[in-house]
Amino acid sequence: MKDKTLITFHSGLDSIGGVIMEVRYGDDRAFFEAGTAYNPAFDMFDGKVDMRKDFIKDYLWINEIPKINGIYRREDIAERYPDLICAEDYPINKQAFFITHLHLDHMRMMGMIDPSIPVYLSKPAQIIEKALEDVGEGVQSIRGSLYSDMEDEMDVGKIHIKRFILNDDSYQDYSFYIETPDLKLHHTGDVFVYGKYLDNILKEISFLKDKLIDILSCEGTRFFADIKSEDLAKIHPLDSLGPSPGMISFDRLKERISETINAHKGLVILNYYEREMSDVLLFNEIAQNTSRQLVYEPESAHIINSFFHYPVNVLVPDTYKEEPTYLKEILSYNRLLSKKDILAQPDNYIVQNTYPNLLELLDYQNMNALYLHHSGIPLGEYDPKYRNMMNIINSCHMIYDRTYFGPDGYFSPHAETYQLITYIEMIQPKLVVPCHSNNRKAFEQCITLPYFHAREKVSYSYDPILNTLKEIDHE
Repeated sequence: MKDKTLITFHSGLDSIGGVIMEVRYGDDRAFFEAGTAYNPAFDMFDGKVDMRKDFIKDYLWINEIPKINGIYRREDIAERYPDLICAEDYPINKQAFFITHLHLDHMRMMGMIDPSIPVYLSKPAQIIEKALEDVGEGVQSIRGSLYSDMEDEMDVGKIHIKRFILNDDSYQDYSFYIETPDLKLHHTGDVFVYGKYLDNILKEISFLKDKLIDILSCEGTRFFADIKSEDLAKIHPLDSLGPSPGMISFDRLKERISETINAHKGLVILNYYEREMSDVLLFNEIAQNTSRQLVYEPESAHIINSFFHYPVNVLVPDTYKEEPTYLKEILSYNRLLSKKDILAQPDNYIVQNTYPNLLELLDYQNMNALYLHHSGIPLGEYDPKYRNMMNIINSCHMIYDRTYFGPDGYFSPHAETYQLITYIEMIQPKLVVPCHSNNRKAFEQCITLPYFHAREKVSYSYDPILNTLKEIDHE
């Protein structure tokens, strides 16, 4: 099959994240994503179970990462996995991994890949990952900081890859157009259609439509509704990526958070996803609009320092058993505040609180504090940690505000049901392969264009006459 492009989904078809898609032509192959599925109900390494030195063997054993020939070091798979071929012994010409963005469900296992294999990650993402590793919050890695800069267009042998930068405010979310001598394919990563993303994704759509692509590998994180395709246009116009009924825009989200804070007299607590530098920009703007100062935990401050190169306010939590070595440097660069400062003028501050420092909230009990939950861990009720968080918030008599939800509608960072269908309709691929979804069958049933229900660990080639994927065994 050296003259046919082969596509293999090693994981991530029926889960939120964890996609690892291999595109192979002859003796060249490129992988897209290197994440693990988001499953907080089973998080073996959640801080309670200590990781062993041979953590890659354990990750493979519990199926957190897939068994793929040719991507792991010999010493990481020897003895326990004798049938798995290490990178050194695998007969391949060129291979590489390409990461769309810095969410763990897209890149958590990138540090486990043999260092001889290039892993392409945006420069901003490399800065954030390095800062996370500095404070012990990076991915488990045998590579150190050995990641490669992605060019706008590049080749892995006969596989051509073009990146689309969908947002440059943070780590640069990518999607990837992939072309081989016999196939034109696009991998969406996550589909975001709000705010700054919109103009960029419209440019991406225009390019892909003109290319008449064969296959669209499309995520479906937020595909929930099982709705008849003929009813879609009645509910949401198929030429618009704007908010669906019941949703609000990103601009309205900013306004609503500012209104909520302005209406509150007292301290504001913030729980956001620390990898998101775009959220730092968002709350910088909100803090200015509400005449408050942001106060960060030391680890988050270090990420912001590394990315934006400016100091911030820092409050040291009372949770360190021993003062970490990195703390002194962080405190020397930033402005140190104390709890006494916060408690003296609570109306002046927005104070970050992450889940590991949850008990810090006890120092703000009975103050009518407002807790803003903005995509910080735990994300929702499906995470066992959520009950712990809510128990503390309620015992402290705080006002809980999940920022994405309000009386005027909800905000969705991922494209929703109708937006996903619209996105696909605007591109007009010949064949759609849904992935990255807990509701893939419903997603497929609502797609108005031809689709293919792929299976994990099966290699396929594209049949242009029948417009389908055919199963191939190439190992």
